[in-house]
Amino acid sequence: MKAKERLINACLNKTVDRPPVWVMRQAGRYLPEYRSLKAKHSTKHMMTTPSIAAEITTQPVSILGVDAAILYSDILMICDAMGLGLHFITGEGPQFDFCVRDCDAVNRLHTDNINEKLSFVFETIKLCHKKLPKDFPIIGFAGGPFTVAAYMFSGNHQLNFSAIKNFAWTQPKVYEQLLDIITQLTIDYLLAQSRAGVAVVQVFDTWAGQLSCDDYALLAKPFSQRVFRALQEAYVPSIHYVLNGFHLLPEMIHVPSDALGIDWRTGIDVWKKHSHEKFAIQGNFDPDVLLTTPALIEERLQKMADSVKNPRKGFIVNLGHGVKPETPVRNMRFFVEKAKTFF
Repeated sequence: MKAKERLINACLNKTVDRPPVWVMRQAGRYLPEYRSLKAKHSTKHMMTTPSIAAEITTQPVSILGVDAAILYSDILMICDAMGLGLHFITGEGPQFDFCVRDCDAVNRLHTDNINEKLSFVFETIKLCHKKLPKDFPIIGFAGGPFTVAAYMFSGNHQLNFSAIKNFAWTQPKVYEQLLDIITQLTIDYLLAQSRAGVAVVQVFDTWAGQLSCDDYALLAKPFSQRVFRALQEAYVPSIHYVLNGFHLLPEMIHVPSDALGIDWRTGIDVWKKHSHEKFAIQGNFDPDVLLTTPALIEERLQKMADSVKNPRKGFIVNLGHGVKPETPVRNMRFFVEKAKTFF
């Protein structure tokens, strides 16, 4: 089975020859090849220069042997296109020129021609296809509306969820106005990625797991539903990732993604059971285990395999969160090679 067919079928809960294997943040800081580029260029320059972004996107395919390439970009690039002025500060993470905490700040946002401002992303996708084998899948992505709003409210990576919830509770009209903008632009952006040639898209609503189930239903779910409905209507296979989100499952099952990306805190079999096997499952290897030894990696892979009743239907092997910068490349390669044989 070809890699693209395997990934799409697994995402759509169809039978495959074996589950596809890829890794969140597989294109990045743990690779010496990436670090050599980073020594010459800023993060933003690399993301906005298609030739460099395509090189980074495709590196893990040859180095690790993964079954898909995920676009080298950032969920906050859409915020930069909205006029927030995104900066990646070494040792401090992403920062914006201003925060979005009131109606005036929302009205400052640029909402026109967003995809034109992000045209480098679509050019990167096209360059990746030229570098990769024929019919090799590329995964596109965007942030979930709640998660993107949390960064826009905070102005940097130091997210204060108490303050974010207070903003949503006390200024509900402003919050809804902001989320409506993010939601529509996210839909447009993901559909444009699909037209440019990605096979599957993942929506990283990473920080929605900070909400209670009731608050998720009010502050995040309605906007995620709109995103995934639009993807569904356009026949774009989709993955919905929430870190530490099992408690949200009673509401998440009403968000029409094709697959759920899960972390290591709850077993795959438990997710399958409580979601009534409605979704394909992606995950959920603990990235900390990749910092240890091949023996432990193999042991934990076996446990993961044991928790999947039918790995050839509706399962994608991945981590439960992004690979850590200090992860040895040899361990990553071992993980990918073993995962291909375990299922």
